[in-house]
Formats: sequence, C-alpha cells, structure tokens
Amino acid sequence: MKPHEHVELFGTIDGEIQVGGLPLTRLAARVGSTPFFAYDRGLVDRRIDELRAALPDAIELSYAMKANPMPALVQHLAHRVDRLDVASGLEMRTALDTPLSADRISFAGPGKTPDEIHQAVAAGVIVEVESTTEIERVIVAVHGFFGR
Repeated sequence: MKPHEHVELFGTIDGEIQVGGLPLTRLAARVGSTPFFAYDRGLVDRRIDELRAALPDAIELSYAMKANPMPALVQHLAHRVDRLDVASGLEMRTALDTPLSADRISFAGPGKTPDEIHQAVAAGVIVEVESTTEIERVIVAVHGFFGR
C-alpha cells in the first residue's frame, strides 16, 4: 500500500479525511467523543460489487459477523450479501433482526451452548454441528419444538 492510500480511498474535505461524505471532526462532534468507529457504506458497497464482479454469478456471499458484529453495519450488509454467519447467541439475535430470513443465517463454532442451539432451532437458523454432543443437542431441541 502506498503512503496515504487510505486517505485517497476515503477522500478529503478541505484537507480533512472524510467518511461517508462528512469530515471526521464533524463525525466526532455528532458522536460526542473519541475514539469511535465510522464506516463508509458507499465504500463497503463498492468492495462488495468488486467481489461479486470477480466471482461467478452462482457464488453466494456470506458475511461472517465475528469480523464485525456492529448492528448498523450488519443491517446494511444484510441487504448486500446472501447469508450471514454467526458464532454466538448475541450475533444470532443481531442477524435475526435483519431482513434476511432465518434460513439464510448459519450458526457455526465449537462454543455453542445448549440454550443457543435451542434458540437457533426455534428461529429456524441453520446449525452447523461440530460434534456428536451438538448433534444430540439439536435433536433434543427439534423434538422439543416439533414432537417426536
């Protein structure tokens, strides 16, 4: 990466880095304190468009929320990707609050609790099992909701 490439990527307003069309000092004033996280939705969209253009049409994009589970970002991405991948109950609840249907959300990772598995089954989320114990927990949850 060249020096100041990030500045060029985001652009400037009167010599100040801008994110999403606003100078950073104005964003800081809106937030009320620093440090803070700021995301440029337009830049996120361009990156997704570049990725989709480089891949075959049949490929579905999945966003791994463990990369960044910020609800506003996840809400935005839910309109741009095909699936969400979660690794915790909190991430699952955030994903379920998006417009994506539960069958477009997958729950993976070795640390799923019985309650989280129960919640995923109840919601219709795809549970990626990592052990025989998790298979048993999914079976118990399914039987609890759908009978034997």
